[in-house]
Amino acid sequence: MNNIILVFILHFFIVFSVTAQQSQKKENSYDGTLLTRVTEVKSEQSNERDTTKILYLQNSSKDSLFVYKIAEGVISEATAYILTGNSKGLYLTATPIFGDAETLNKLQIKFSDTEHVVLINQQDKYLLYPKFYASAKQEINTKHAVIGLFDLLEDYLEDYSILDIYPILLSENKARWSKIIQHAKIITQRSQSDLKDTWDSRYQYNSQGKLLSVEATSAEEIHFSKKMSYINPSTIKMDIYRNTEDRQILSRKVIYNPLKNNRLNITDQVEETGQNKETILITNIHKKNIGKVKSLYLSQLEIKKLIKQLK
Repeated sequence: MNNIILVFILHFFIVFSVTAQQSQKKENSYDGTLLTRVTEVKSEQSNERDTTKILYLQNSSKDSLFVYKIAEGVISEATAYILTGNSKGLYLTATPIFGDAETLNKLQIKFSDTEHVVLINQQDKYLLYPKFYASAKQEINTKHAVIGLFDLLEDYLEDYSILDIYPILLSENKARWSKIIQHAKIITQRSQSDLKDTWDSRYQYNSQGKLLSVEATSAEEIHFSKKMSYINPSTIKMDIYRNTEDRQILSRKVIYNPLKNNRLNITDQVEETGQNKETILITNIHKKNIGKVKSLYLSQLEIKKLIKQLK
């Protein structure tokens, strides 16, 4: 009997050890995606060309996304986006990876099951269709998927001071333009005063349930609009307008080829009204999945070596 018990205990510890190792291996699994962004800037004053590499590293649980922006072989920006939950709620934090660890940005996310609403920072309300609400809550609130949250907030990432994120290229969510959001109310803080603006965002869909347009307006003006054109299975076109406090007006045309190496072509016409200045930016972005990497935290030297290997 003692031998049987001993064998059982030994078997238990072996199974526990293997399970723990598999769990640890899964937790320490990281994937990388590299975007190469080539931008040609045209204005009356100059004509410039800029190439930037943006390296995205994500852990297997998807709750952490590290973004390294590399220009001329040097990391110009490095930000860690982490989605965590505690007794006080769910939070997205943006923190510099190098140097001062002071938090750059923090968003609080709450879900209302009775209203099918996602609430951001106690003020911005996204009313979702009931069918999508459950999956959005599962993805964001339960799994803490950073890209899932970015998918939902895609049109307003700039208003949350989240830049250099292209979820259209990072996400595998094929339903991103389906009937997801019914209506949204967004409040933005003016940069040069204590005033705030409230925008009502209305969404229209076609008979197939695909997004046709988004328009965020106040009683006086339009803050943001997007019109979708589904040209064929391999080509999607977007016409985007954004007005930033009447100081900068952006007119953007986007061509997305999901079946052609996940390419994104962007043409921006930027009008700076106070300076009577107009700039044209032509941007081409190419995505490359680089597979497994050893860590989310990479040094300057490690990133340079990685980028060199990918050429």
